[in-house]
Amino acid sequence: MKRPTISIVPARPLYRWLIGLALLCIAAAASAQQDPPGRVARLNLHEGAVSFAPAGEDSWYDAQPNRPMTTGDRLWTDRNARAEVHIGSATLRMDGQTHVEFSELDDDTIRLTANQGNLQLRVRDDLSGQRVEVGTGNLAVVIDAPGEYRISADPAADTTWIAVASGRVTLHGENGESQSLGARQQLTVGGRNLAAMGGAPAQNGGFDAWVAERNRIEDQSISARYVSREVVGYQQLDIHGDWQSDPTYGDVWFPRNVDADWAPYRDGQWVNIAPWGLTWVDAAPWGFAPFHYGRWARVGPRWAWVPGRTTTRPVYSPALVGFVGGGANATLQIGDGRSGVGWFPLAPGEAWRPGYRASPRYIDQVNRMAAYRNRQAEPRNEFYANQRMPGAVTVLPADRFGRGPFGRRDLVRVPDDRFARVPVAPAPGVPVQGFGSGFGRPAAALPPPTPPMLRQQQELQYEQARQARQMQQAQQRALQGQPSQQLQQRQQMEWQRQQELRQQQQQQQEWPQRSDQDRQWQHRQQQQQNQQMQLQQQQQQQQAQRQQQEMQQRAAAQAQAQQQLQQQQRAAQQQALAQQQMLRQQQEMQQRAAQAQQQLQAQQQAQRQAQEAQVRAMQQQRGFTQSQAPQPQAQPQAPAQPGQRPGADERRRLVTSPDQR
Repeated sequence: MKRPTISIVPARPLYRWLIGLALLCIAAAASAQQDPPGRVARLNLHEGAVSFAPAGEDSWYDAQPNRPMTTGDRLWTDRNARAEVHIGSATLRMDGQTHVEFSELDDDTIRLTANQGNLQLRVRDDLSGQRVEVGTGNLAVVIDAPGEYRISADPAADTTWIAVASGRVTLHGENGESQSLGARQQLTVGGRNLAAMGGAPAQNGGFDAWVAERNRIEDQSISARYVSREVVGYQQLDIHGDWQSDPTYGDVWFPRNVDADWAPYRDGQWVNIAPWGLTWVDAAPWGFAPFHYGRWARVGPRWAWVPGRTTTRPVYSPALVGFVGGGANATLQIGDGRSGVGWFPLAPGEAWRPGYRASPRYIDQVNRMAAYRNRQAEPRNEFYANQRMPGAVTVLPADRFGRGPFGRRDLVRVPDDRFARVPVAPAPGVPVQGFGSGFGRPAAALPPPTPPMLRQQQELQYEQARQARQMQQAQQRALQGQPSQQLQQRQQMEWQRQQELRQQQQQQQEWPQRSDQDRQWQHRQQQQQNQQMQLQQQQQQQQAQRQQQEMQQRAAAQAQAQQQLQQQQRAAQQQALAQQQMLRQQQEMQQRAAQAQQQLQAQQQAQRQAQEAQVRAMQQQRGFTQSQAPQPQAQPQAPAQPGQRPGADERRRLVTSPDQR
């Protein structure tokens, strides 16, 4: 948080009371600076490529939903991307190619800088004592009442379009100009002096429809019935858990789809985020509200989140846990001579102590949500409910603690009875200077650079808007006060006028220097653009050469593949011809074999016929011989013997060879 800058003019009776008032303000501001802010922002939803840059760093990373955002952090939505950010009960929605910086974010102020892009801001609660501002390249928009506002900044044309759907705003220019806009009014401003211009930017109907749908979902939130809308991250509880009433703790929330051995603060990582230091970033999509507000209790076999009272304004905490062990003098031993760091969730009614310096007022405000039913939060020095609860303490080796996300394989199992003998501390005793910011993957989408003079102009616009608002408040108080207060008001107005005159003179004196700086910056930008163009041309040429080489290689590969295909086709044809030739040869051989078989059968038939002819000829010869020989006298034939067939002698004579005759 920046310290206020007080300009003290030469001593005059008229300004003595102002000097005393300024000194009191400085003392009050110095006391308040000891406490970190109780309000943060969270990326509730993102579509497409959304990049994040932590405060004080030039590196951009892929945005993570559960990392808290505070003063100095920046967001960028790439083309066709969208993002929804919750800042307490206020909602910021960003269209594609929009750059937003959280220039100031604390309990009393929300100050955003949007140099480029299209955004929608919804403010729900009354702004008494609050300041909500949005700065662009050429004006500052001060939100005066709850409502819905659209702001579109075009740095190339140096214009800003403001549309008020409901509510009221005041526009502030560079030289003290101001203009108010009410509900259903819009204005396009060019330059830095609130010069009105005709027309409006082209409307994105898709973005408007998306905003309307997100408003509908937010208005119908079930969790808003049980917690204040100032509890950042309450919207995610609707789809990831269930609300029930408990006789001891009242309304409690149970997460869905968690492992049987799950415990709060077990899946995520510890990171170092200023100004709090050690901060828990949970891995679950719903893991923001239950780990930075309220308490955890074991209800039956399940863990339940107890949000506490809804009548008090919630205050953000980096992690509501108690630590056991850690550091060089750790008393939590995990074996092999190593020390471990353990932590457990605080239970309802147990007071949280921060690990950083804070005022008693801050600690009291943080612990108001720990109360439930009729019980107040009380400090515990000897006994914590979840310290002895089986499975409630998560333990890591001390050298692994704070070194990025950890998994179940990194955890160490320690008997539950050992934790009862280890003292509880608000911090682990492990130095966090070497901790990372919770981001490891560089962003692929980067925003365009911001001119250095633009930041100075925006700071001047913010300061003038703040002074104008303070003057209006002082005037209102003066009208309600005594004549002495009216005199003081006139003195303050005179002092304010002198301050404005000095600022204008200083601006006139610094204008040539600013012009030179602008020209130098433009020259550097032109050089960078030329270098980028040359680099892009070289990259394009190299890419064209690579593409040509790839095309040649592909053509050669295709030609080689064609040749191989042709060779394969020729080989297949030759193989087919060979198979056909073999088939013909087999057919010819079969035909020749059939012909040979037929010839053999013919020869055999001819032989049989010749033999039969020879037999007939012989029979005829015998018959002719017998007819010429003298016939012998017939002799009586002997009677046939039993079993002898008649004509047997005749058959024997027929088979007698000629030599025997």
